[in-house]
Amino acid sequence: MFFTALLCLFMGLMIIWFAMNNQNKNNPDPSHNITENAPPKDVQVQPFELIDTQGKPYDFSQLDNQVWVASFFFSTCPAKCRMQNEKVALLQEQFADQGVKFVSITCDPDTDTPEVLSQYAKIFGAKPETWAFLTGKMETIKKLATKNFKVAFAKQSHSDRLIVIDSQGKLRDTFHSLQPAEFSAANKLITTLLKEKVDAPKVEPTAESDIPTEQKMFDFELTERSRDPFKSTSLEGKYWLGSFFFTACPSICVIQNLEVAKLQTEYVDRGLNFVSITCDPENDTTEVLSVYADRFGAKEDAWYFCTGDYDEIENIGHNFFNILVEHKVHSDRVFLVDPEGKVLDSFRTQEEDQMIDLREMLDELLPAAVEPASTETESKEEN
Repeated sequence: MFFTALLCLFMGLMIIWFAMNNQNKNNPDPSHNITENAPPKDVQVQPFELIDTQGKPYDFSQLDNQVWVASFFFSTCPAKCRMQNEKVALLQEQFADQGVKFVSITCDPDTDTPEVLSQYAKIFGAKPETWAFLTGKMETIKKLATKNFKVAFAKQSHSDRLIVIDSQGKLRDTFHSLQPAEFSAANKLITTLLKEKVDAPKVEPTAESDIPTEQKMFDFELTERSRDPFKSTSLEGKYWLGSFFFTACPSICVIQNLEVAKLQTEYVDRGLNFVSITCDPENDTTEVLSVYADRFGAKEDAWYFCTGDYDEIENIGHNFFNILVEHKVHSDRVFLVDPEGKVLDSFRTQEEDQMIDLREMLDELLPAAVEPASTETESKEEN
């Protein structure tokens, strides 16, 4: 009877131990006890701004035209967050060379300062140009999680989901990072989105109609990168191309200005001028514009980079070009203006067919370039 009782006691203790062990496996980190429903798919991610490991602002525009993956964590988490970030590190290794970006946002900003995050990021081999670790105000982060990414959130408690966003800024799906089947599904979706990015036509970042309405006659004045006043009336009698941009734009603006640089090479000798207007005048000072213009070989007497009061720039977009211009939001179009100061047409710089149409129109409108006389011809004329 004694040994039977002892055996029963041992078996009872083993049952309790297995039950507790199984519970711990299912919930290895009590700080992550958070219940949530699967977030909705195909919703547009709204703009946001946080702070990176260098203490600098990091905003949504830095992810323009990129496939990216967001997640939440906190640096003092002893287990689950590290396991989650090890999974992100695997995705970085696989997709960084294809342009995929990763954004990891702390849910403990009081502890996770930029300095702390900088050291934490090194644990996972995070490449600063690819994988951003972000902090900010608690209320801002909470709103971002619950309103933007649609996931549950609290201090040191967060979803373990990887949130996958496509190149147009749309939340496509979310996946539990520590479940092998879901992690594999996240990998497959990223691969699919990269192919979509290659195949899909580019979409300009404006909510406005794609076709500008008829222009109203309107003169304007701004400040050129040389600090001299620039008046639209100074180009009367000349054809010119107008466009909007901002220097911090990492993708669309660069592509747009590279196209304008090609047009400058082809048509500047035929009298064509260019006017590029920033839609971020607070940051794009004349000094900044001067350095930026040099990147594209802009000729000072032909390609004008302009800044000014934001309200005036917004007004120019509406009243001269008849398009929507907002802070860091603009069309990728170039607008052809005639010698009388009226917009003739507009062309999207990311559409090859439209750029061909623009060149055909310029070839019809502009006079032929004057070729320099050869030495032999000059000699004959002298004789």
